[in-house]
Amino acid sequence: MTPKPTSMRTTKAKGVAKVGRQLTKRGTGMKFATESYELISRFTSKTRVKYAPNPKRPGSKSFVRYAKYENAKTVGEALKHCKPVDLLWEYEHGDLKVLGGPMAEQPACVAPPSTDPAIQILAKFRGGAGNSLKMDPATRKKLRGFAEKFGLDLDEIHEGAGKQCNRESSDIQTARWIANEFARRKLATGKKLTDQDIVDVLRVWGFVENEGRVNVLPKGVKAVHSDTLGVVRDRAGNWNIMEATTQYEHFTKMMCQWFTSSMGADIPRDFCFSGININHNYAGRRHRDAGNEGPSAIKAIGKFSGGKLNYFPKDFKEPGRCEVEDLDPKDSVALDLSKKFAFFNGNNAHGVQPFKGERFSLVYFSYKKFWKVSEEGQRKLHKLGFKLGTIKTVECLKAAAKKRDNLLAKTLRGK
Repeated sequence: MTPKPTSMRTTKAKGVAKVGRQLTKRGTGMKFATESYELISRFTSKTRVKYAPNPKRPGSKSFVRYAKYENAKTVGEALKHCKPVDLLWEYEHGDLKVLGGPMAEQPACVAPPSTDPAIQILAKFRGGAGNSLKMDPATRKKLRGFAEKFGLDLDEIHEGAGKQCNRESSDIQTARWIANEFARRKLATGKKLTDQDIVDVLRVWGFVENEGRVNVLPKGVKAVHSDTLGVVRDRAGNWNIMEATTQYEHFTKMMCQWFTSSMGADIPRDFCFSGININHNYAGRRHRDAGNEGPSAIKAIGKFSGGKLNYFPKDFKEPGRCEVEDLDPKDSVALDLSKKFAFFNGNNAHGVQPFKGERFSLVYFSYKKFWKVSEEGQRKLHKLGFKLGTIKTVECLKAAAKKRDNLLAKTLRGK
């Protein structure tokens, strides 16, 4: 992909500097155009460029540094002496022209690892205030479409997200805010939520790169798209509500309401849950859930084929049971999660079969000793739609799950 020779020009007006399509007050710094980020982030070492005569103030440090790469013919040569932000600054000021040559298909930081030195450098470049390269162009285009539909300003949302003091990136927050508004509008219709409604919103939701679910990571994969709402136990042993649960309340309410209104006859009527695990496009390897009480409900939605759940009904939690890798596949049953919610015990071994297409799965469960959550926390969860139940309720559900496991185990005898 070879771009036409191009550059951005800067014009000045009273009180403001106009750069591309962005306006910033003097003294507040430069806010670069998103299009410039997307172009710079796709440079390769062989992308051909041409620099203007040194525009810096003679004798300044920037003048001396610019002189080192002023005669560079390619991005690879320039990056031996300059930084990615220099490429961006000089491109928008018209001091750098792109003449042609190879360009990457994706921004460096969202592309697969590369041996190209320039791409390796640009992969670490996140840009300046108000912009981010981590959000790929396709995602930004999609979010901008929803923002316009909802009467929102995507750039304003993104800038506000960058000022929030939490663990989510600006990109993740931006996507989640828009998904939350989408959910609010879905709920406001008063109609019964469908699987497609959930898929619509989850396609907008910003998933984090979760490296913590070590027990489910497929072979060779370092992170998956997996988020959890509800209760969590911190390192100090305190039970708290995960931040996203209340920060995106309409999204949370939608996930709860969809389940309670469509869980079906296979899920006990008194089923309770304090957590929701949401997974996107990965086949979790065989594992056992160690952090919950056991009784769980799961369903997979989206346009996909395959992806059934291999479940081991005889793998009861008891001393001396073997490692999950040593279980005989013949002792598992394949549960089709695309038709309806399945009731199972998460403490038993289970794993997802390979699939093709787009697949979301949602698991509703109770964290261990969830009843230790503060009364205020319990009220918040109930208001959002969680069904916490009681210790007695959970014990009854465990008995119901074991009864179902025994029935499933009988089906294995005929194999």
